[in-house]
Amino acid sequence: MTFAPFSGSLSENALADYFYLIDRGYPEKGSLKLIGDKYKLDTVQRTILYRGVCSHQKSLSREQKLTSEIQDPLIVDGYNVLFTLLNYRLGRFVFLATDSICRDAGSLFGKIRKEKLFSECATLFANAIKQSGSPRSIIYFDSPVSFSGQHRSFMEDLLSSLNIDHEVKIVHSADSAIKEHNSGTVATSDSALIDVCHIPVIDLPRRIIEENYKTRLFSLKDMLHEILNAKGSFLEKKEK
Repeated sequence: MTFAPFSGSLSENALADYFYLIDRGYPEKGSLKLIGDKYKLDTVQRTILYRGVCSHQKSLSREQKLTSEIQDPLIVDGYNVLFTLLNYRLGRFVFLATDSICRDAGSLFGKIRKEKLFSECATLFANAIKQSGSPRSIIYFDSPVSFSGQHRSFMEDLLSSLNIDHEVKIVHSADSAIKEHNSGTVATSDSALIDVCHIPVIDLPRRIIEENYKTRLFSLKDMLHEILNAKGSFLEKKEK
């Protein structure tokens, strides 16, 4: 079982130990420092653990919200989707977390420096919305991100060219705006947002990456399952 940058027995032990702590309610940041220091993990490996591992109960709760069928309207966490696609195209590690949702180990810090690459990812993004069949789409962009106004205009032009009924909004916090919706389907991989959403969630970045780049994303959940299975335990507990 190997996959850079998270491979080998050292990484497997780090994953199992970190999950052990998180699944028992220990603080995430403290657990990450403890395990990261113990196994001398680098920044990317620590990011994979932090973004990719949650408790068994949280994994189940988030997975139960996932859907492949979109209810109108489609509500999109714009930069969350675009940053995941951009990180994938930049060669950063993109994977499926223990909750089966696509995450990345990249850090764009609210800045998009390669406009040509942004254009490519935005086009894939718009085409995915078209292919979803949703009658109406609402896309939120966070205003603190550089050039958010230009990004909104670019997305509006793309969506209009595809005859998609849409709204593209710039707000201070996309998360806060999306939380206010009580109907429709949310496209995001943001853990905190998924936890508070009361409507179905679609993993749009995963769909776009797997369909357009013909790839199968590495699954941290499968890796953890194999590790725990080998140790006589199981990630997926049987319902009583």
